[in-house]
Amino acid sequence: MRAAGRFVVEAHAHITTLYKSKGAPPGDYFGGLTNSFSEGEVEYYDNSPLTLYDMEQYGVNMCLLKPSQVGNTNESQADLVQRYPDKFRAFCSDMNLRIKCSRGEAKWNLDDAAAEVEAALKTGKFIGIGEFVPRDMDEKKVYTFKERLNEYRTFCELAQKYGVSIDFHDYTWNFEWDTMALLTRISMEYPDVPIIFNHGGFSIGGYIEGAALVRKACAVAGRAIGPGGSNIFLETGSWCPEYYKIALKDPNVGVSQLIWGGDYGHVPQYIVGNPGGDPPTYSTAMKRWPRVPTYQLDWWGWSLHQVDGIRDWVSQDEINLILGGNAARIWDLPVPHERMFMSGRPDVWGIHWEQSVRESK
Repeated sequence: MRAAGRFVVEAHAHITTLYKSKGAPPGDYFGGLTNSFSEGEVEYYDNSPLTLYDMEQYGVNMCLLKPSQVGNTNESQADLVQRYPDKFRAFCSDMNLRIKCSRGEAKWNLDDAAAEVEAALKTGKFIGIGEFVPRDMDEKKVYTFKERLNEYRTFCELAQKYGVSIDFHDYTWNFEWDTMALLTRISMEYPDVPIIFNHGGFSIGGYIEGAALVRKACAVAGRAIGPGGSNIFLETGSWCPEYYKIALKDPNVGVSQLIWGGDYGHVPQYIVGNPGGDPPTYSTAMKRWPRVPTYQLDWWGWSLHQVDGIRDWVSQDEINLILGGNAARIWDLPVPHERMFMSGRPDVWGIHWEQSVRESK
């Protein structure tokens, strides 16, 4: 069986929940919750057996694990990495604080959130901060731009201190200001911190706006004046072939800022067809269907098929960078051999082409 690439990395996986509410009866998923981010705790569930099976079936070498939901912990993520060190790496966030807030045992505050994240980073067991950079999840909370920026500064300082990446998912929140301005600002202020633009700006519900969201993401990641921009990496796992073309044809983005990964294992969504539409197929939550599917959708079969759609006009070397080479560089992943990925080419890497050459170990 031919794999999709030389070293394939799912950069955005969720394998520790089925979205069953804590204490709910058997088979009762979500338990009436409308938003698990702020309204309740889910049970921890180790979905690594199915994940490892899928990895073998689809030729996925490593998964980078996001905690995200209330009920997961940094400790449970680290345990998966310890059990399968050649398969998983993990991100951290303020997970224990979020559980306490969900139970009414604490009020969210920046100091406690930062302390939890730094304690995790001190262990050396985590490669990044995210998926959701810590914030007050109370839906009644009204954020100012400056307030959220200062929170990001706190965690960017930690990312810089410990040499890890930081995620950006704030574009999905209902703020009263432009979240792209926030992304631009943190990219400018911390140009040496890798910023992972989750889903490349095209998350659940993104099908409504279509390609416009990807163009907006490329506009920020392709910023050519002043510092920043080049440290923004767009996740492409939920993109259709047409969206890849937008980024790859952009002379200020290109293949070096794309990483494959989307939402493997993120249960409350479906993959649906949209023939002739923009996009022609997509993943999203469905409020008129069962909130949580009774099966795990075949994410990689669908996502890798989208990658197949660009094979006639880009080289396999470029695809290898998207599918794993860029991730291996960003997070220093243990690739099996040196000289596996395109490097040293000024037409791809520009004036910083020398930095693309991975040091031999």
